[in-house]
Amino acid sequence: MGNLTPRTPLEFLVQENNRLVSNLISVSGGGGSASSSVTSSVASSATSVQLLAANANRVEAVITNDSTAILYIKLGTGATTSDYTISLSPNESLIVDKYNGILHGVWASVNGNARITETS
Repeated sequence: MGNLTPRTPLEFLVQENNRLVSNLISVSGGGGSASSSVTSSVASSATSVQLLAANANRVEAVITNDSTAILYIKLGTGATTSDYTISLSPNESLIVDKYNGILHGVWASVNGNARITETS
């Protein structure tokens, strides 16, 4: 795919072995570099659960859907299968860049986890 230039402030992009497989959310804001990371795992749920707390020091977060069901992620609270920001198919990853707020998620069916790495 080569280098891609962001088209909008909210851009969805990701590639692995030159094929689109996941998503990048880049919202307006500053950048910076990370010096530490924390990993966590959130069990799948049929009701909205917090994936990440708000963190003013977050540089980036990577969320991988380690489930056989679709994961619906919302920038904010109260994710549902009809009110969400982006959906991740099984084994897709989302890179959240320049968004420091809370993230919630809900799965289409309960199995697996969200594997998360947050850098600050």
